[in-house]
Amino acid sequence: MTLEESLKALKAAFTNKSGEAEAMAKEMSELKSKNDTLASEYAAVAEKLEASAAVIADRDAAIAKVEELTKALAASESLKAEAAKQIESVGKVAAKIVASVGVSPVEISAADSAIQKTPEEVWTEYCAMKDPAKKQAFYNANRAAIVSHLGIK
Repeated sequence: MTLEESLKALKAAFTNKSGEAEAMAKEMSELKSKNDTLASEYAAVAEKLEASAAVIADRDAAIAKVEELTKALAASESLKAEAAKQIESVGKVAAKIVASVGVSPVEISAADSAIQKTPEEVWTEYCAMKDPAKKQAFYNANRAAIVSHLGIK
């Protein structure tokens, strides 16, 4: 093989290798581009994962708070029920006091107090009563109006 033939063979081999190198460079460029895309997608996914972890932590804290508040509510409900058993109404206490003095207690209903009469009407009605027990009950129920009509302070 002559020098010229060797040169042509080397030139052909070099041209072939040059095409391969260009193809490899193009493939390498595409791979770098894909790598950059995947890296940015990975960063976005990692950021979303951190955000979801924070949301999960907040949710777990809220669940714990709700459980704590539920327990506190149950405890307060039981305390409320116990306290309600122990509390005597004002009416019951007043009835005991009145009974200890020897007078029969009289219950005043909201309907009775809703009817507004003038002190003169109350006095007239009081004077017209004959039964002493009813008269005492009426006086107790309308004491303020009777005292006001008589001018006593």
